[in-house]
Amino acid sequence: MIPSYKRETGFTLIELLVVIAIIAILAAMLLPALSKAKAKAYQVQCIGNLRQIAITYQLYTDDNSGYLAPNGFITSPTPNVKLWVAGGEHFFPGYFTNRAYLLDPQYALFASYLKTVGVYKCPADRNEPAWLGVTYPKLRSYALNCFFNWQTPDDSIFSSSRVTFRKQTDFARYDSSQFFSFIDGAPLNVCQPAFALFNSTWFYHRPSTEHNNGGTMAFADGHVEAKRWHDTETINEAKSGGTAGDGGHFDSVSSNNPDFIWLKDHASPLSPVP
Repeated sequence: MIPSYKRETGFTLIELLVVIAIIAILAAMLLPALSKAKAKAYQVQCIGNLRQIAITYQLYTDDNSGYLAPNGFITSPTPNVKLWVAGGEHFFPGYFTNRAYLLDPQYALFASYLKTVGVYKCPADRNEPAWLGVTYPKLRSYALNCFFNWQTPDDSIFSSSRVTFRKQTDFARYDSSQFFSFIDGAPLNVCQPAFALFNSTWFYHRPSTEHNNGGTMAFADGHVEAKRWHDTETINEAKSGGTAGDGGHFDSVSSNNPDFIWLKDHASPLSPVP
């Protein structure tokens, strides 16, 4: 009797290629949705971070007779001069890598209230600045509006024609929901603890565009919201870090740049005419 042979079951090469092609198509369809969901999660976390910082700001104000937390920058960390967090300009990398300047009460006024270093950095902030060819991982993405109780150094370059708020009662004549306090900075341009703006058409610090060409910010009344920027000039400046590419400052923008106009108008009102 001639033995019979059963045909072995399995996929042919063509069938395998078809399956692989289908998987590739499905992956291509899903990746944009997953990427969008991830970006949205980052934005939600960033808003949560700023909400915690805004609450801390209010707690400090309540504990200090209504005075807003001191703002500005320092060149050398010292217990004698305290700001909301210790920090200097971008060419002092130690300020961005040393946890003590955020969490140690002898350097940072918020340290007694906020104990988690991760709250100070936006999760979408993945581009690290460089100085003298060295890239350093920073711990902080957020900065405080320079018109909110700037203390040091001299504040005359910022306050010539706009109001500088010193106490919570200074908002009484204005709508505090219209003026931002803390802002998410462009990753390559994160610098001082203060977010500086000039009255001229010059970008000094730039807002983040990491959340779908927008960023997040807290306001003087405590609410937090996302803000999308529209001018390509703003977006390009934020993504490049400025002319120097390493946090360079003083880049001129168009006088009709709507984002820059919005930032100035929502940083501080014009000073009353005497």
